[in-house]
Amino acid sequence: MSRSRKFVTMLVSLLGAILLWLYVVSSVAPETTSRISAIPINIDGSIVLEERNLIITGRSAETLSLELSTSRVNLSKLNADSIRINADASKIREPGEYALTCTVTFPDTVRSSEVDILRKSTDTVTITVSKLEKRSIPIEFPWTGAVQEGYFFESNSVVLDPEELVVEGPDYEVEQIAKAVVTYDVSDLKQTELVTVPVTFLDEAGEELELSEYTTLNASNVNLTLPVLSTRKLELGVRLLAGGGVKEENAKVTIEPEAIQVKGSREAIEALEDVMILGDVDLSAISDHLEHTYNLVLPTGVSSISGETTATVKITITGVSSSNISISDIRLINIPEGFEAQALTGTVKVRVRGSTEEIRELQQARNNGLYIVVDLSEEDRLGAFTVTGNIVNEEHPAVSVADTVEISINMSANAPEPTPED
Repeated sequence: MSRSRKFVTMLVSLLGAILLWLYVVSSVAPETTSRISAIPINIDGSIVLEERNLIITGRSAETLSLELSTSRVNLSKLNADSIRINADASKIREPGEYALTCTVTFPDTVRSSEVDILRKSTDTVTITVSKLEKRSIPIEFPWTGAVQEGYFFESNSVVLDPEELVVEGPDYEVEQIAKAVVTYDVSDLKQTELVTVPVTFLDEAGEELELSEYTTLNASNVNLTLPVLSTRKLELGVRLLAGGGVKEENAKVTIEPEAIQVKGSREAIEALEDVMILGDVDLSAISDHLEHTYNLVLPTGVSSISGETTATVKITITGVSSSNISISDIRLINIPEGFEAQALTGTVKVRVRGSTEEIRELQQARNNGLYIVVDLSEEDRLGAFTVTGNIVNEEHPAVSVADTVEISINMSANAPEPTPED
């Protein structure tokens, strides 16, 4: 026999021996013992329990171990992932503790008749079933800190998203919750901010609660919109219009309040003038004293922090005198052709107003420096009647005097001059 043929024969013999060993191991001698640990225990019926307002809040074991006897081929297919352990809780209808039998299911590729279960770490799993409770709890926002000067925190306009939490879990835990709160320190805020903060649950004593894994929430964080506005002290004032012998320096003005604190967006606050003008005051219309209440009409986006809606303005006139002056200089002008006119009024008393010194000068002036002009260009009536005359004040313009007065006149026909022929 050649050396190459002898080698082939030896190789075939070795291969046959290996195949024979595999056959013996897998078929002739199938029984092999092995331990499989940490197989999860599945509790069936949880959804059914929730429909009955029940929840599993405890269990004696999460996993179990099996000691098995089977062939090596089957054993290669068995592990903690392929074996299922089930315990049925669907028949439970009341809270309490229940011992559930654990059933073992092998994968479809392994016949259960070919596997012997020599030992289980446990035959049952004990579960605790509690009453399931569901509550909607409003979220409170007890903010802390204080914004810096020049800013205003609009605490009443804070937006919480969500505004309440839906809490679902065992009754003994849910019933302990007195309130749900979120907190935030606003000290560093200088503009409106959106922040996300976690929710904290407190009991009746104000102590923080740690909820178990069995209690679920529709949200664990809350989005807070924190509105922060700019502020400013806004002075109030009125625009004085001189007249009637009264100048701006003769008016003593007091306003209550003198200024208000306002708030608004940064752009709106920066656009404000230094003084908010409440209105115009005609000094000629004030005799001695004026008191008037103005509504505070603020620009869009600006409001009063302290809530003022009106301001009262008081004006007292000082350094101004009034006196009655007689005017006897009455001048009739523009008498129509064919008419004669005579002033029946000899003297007119008018009231003048101005500074004490100016009034004194007027009283000492010759003829008071005032005269009355009556324009008769439009008059073509005969007889005695009243017309309007204009008071002229050329020498004392700082003194206030009425513009017009009533003058009685008599209009008569002017007789034509005789001709030489007559």
